[in-house]
Amino acid sequence: MDIFDGNQDKAGLVQRPAKRIHRVGVVLCPQHSLASIGLVMDVFRMANQMPGLDRFDIVRVSENGQPLAHPDGQLAIDGPPEALLHTDLVVVPSLWTQGDEAVAQSPALIDALRRLPPNTLVATLCTGAYLLAATGRLDGCQATTHWALAEGLQARFPQVKVEPQHNLTRAGPLICSGGSMAGMDACLAAVAQLAGPAVAQSLAQWLVTEVQHAPQTQYMPPLGWRPHQDPDVRHLQHFIEGAHAQIITLDDLAERLHTSVRTLQRRFMVATGMSPLQYQQAVRIERSKTMLSQNKRLPVALVAERVGYQDRVAFTKLFKKQTGLTPAAYRQRQAG
Repeated sequence: MDIFDGNQDKAGLVQRPAKRIHRVGVVLCPQHSLASIGLVMDVFRMANQMPGLDRFDIVRVSENGQPLAHPDGQLAIDGPPEALLHTDLVVVPSLWTQGDEAVAQSPALIDALRRLPPNTLVATLCTGAYLLAATGRLDGCQATTHWALAEGLQARFPQVKVEPQHNLTRAGPLICSGGSMAGMDACLAAVAQLAGPAVAQSLAQWLVTEVQHAPQTQYMPPLGWRPHQDPDVRHLQHFIEGAHAQIITLDDLAERLHTSVRTLQRRFMVATGMSPLQYQQAVRIERSKTMLSQNKRLPVALVAERVGYQDRVAFTKLFKKQTGLTPAAYRQRQAG
């Protein structure tokens, strides 16, 4: 960050406020989503239109420092990967489904990301996390990406703690974000870090958005809804869905399969990724979300009771854990 002193009058008594210049490096390669690139550029260009002292100097870099032949047209480039070493913030737009290809074709960019000074902020949008993870800097750290692409990121980089339920994750100066709108959140979080929360809030208002959107859990299908090839487990899922508000024991479910509880749990976990009781919880939360959305006057305590919870407080805690919102906040957001 550079601070340029203002000018004094002849008496040396008046000084104009100094401008704060933040250098922002934007990593570009052929696999990047053009929409994601545009989002990044728009956020920081809009920030430069706002009143105030903070200005953002954007430097676009490519693997060889040359104009980028992108599938959607040639993109202007301002410098080579080494230019990133002199920035305050590095932003990596979304690679959508081409993370592996980008890693294979971007050794110089990855090396520059690896050699960044420790205090340099890095914000990745969606699968932009692939390039950062390839440096090893995310090993042992929380990270996120679009929930539908999280398994691929985790398989490619098993040392990274991929947690797709989060909209944003932070590990020191490293910020990762989830789906499309979370990219805006990542940029605003970086602005808040560099220029302060008040500037980020004002910028969000100019962009007609929020500083941070709801967690991805609000949009993710429960893990147990994924397809599988075990008809017996599918039969149990249908049973649980029909009796979700009732007390169901593992012994009851095991008896339906004519097997042991241990075998039941193993098969259910392999097929759905969760235990039978976790699946029942997920069904209850899904049913409660429907009730909250469709019946605005139904008290939360009654919603909890209808899906199988007698304790409203316990239901609220579980609902917030699963969705990131309280039942009342979820209803209000759906109404909005």
